Amino acid sequence: MAGFTPIYAIWAIFAWPLPGSVFFAAALAWLIYLLATAMRLISVSTAMPRVKAAFDARIDKGMSILSSVQGGLIVTAIVLPSVFGLAQWILPIVARIVALHFSFMPWLFGRTIDYYLGSVMLAIAVASLLLTSAQTEWTTIWGVVGVGSACITSAFGYYMVTAARLTLTDARGE
Repeated sequence: MAGFTPIYAIWAIFAWPLPGSVFFAAALAWLIYLLATAMRLISVSTAMPRVKAAFDARIDKGMSILSSVQGGLIVTAIVLPSVFGLAQWILPIVARIVALHFSFMPWLFGRTIDYYLGSVMLAIAVASLLLTSAQTEWTTIWGVVGVGSACITSAFGYYMVTAARLTLTDARGE
């Protein structure tokens, strides 16, 4: 998630140069924090015993399928609008695809956070599609999608780090 945050956040600079630059700088700082925390948690977790269960195999298979479908849809969402001179639609459509992927995550992982984040991502996608339909300037559309999506990926990154800490704390107690 840390890697997606600045990819989304950079579009705010094009929409609103000064506030967008501040937002992007904050996103980069958040990226560095998440990466440092994740690396620390991974190094601690590698020392712990790991038993691969059927649940892990199901997640691996589900994520492979979901990532393949999502990746194919995203590539299509980039290529087709580009070919037809409709590039302003790319990021709103990608946001809709990402929102869709959140709907499969609760089933796959057995968690509810994805319902909330997916709903917010869907609202951002719908708002950006409406802005695009209204022929709003593309920089504004992409700025809206970028800020909203960066906030969602940041929240998900925070959730992942917090969940990993709790899991490691529980494992140490056992």
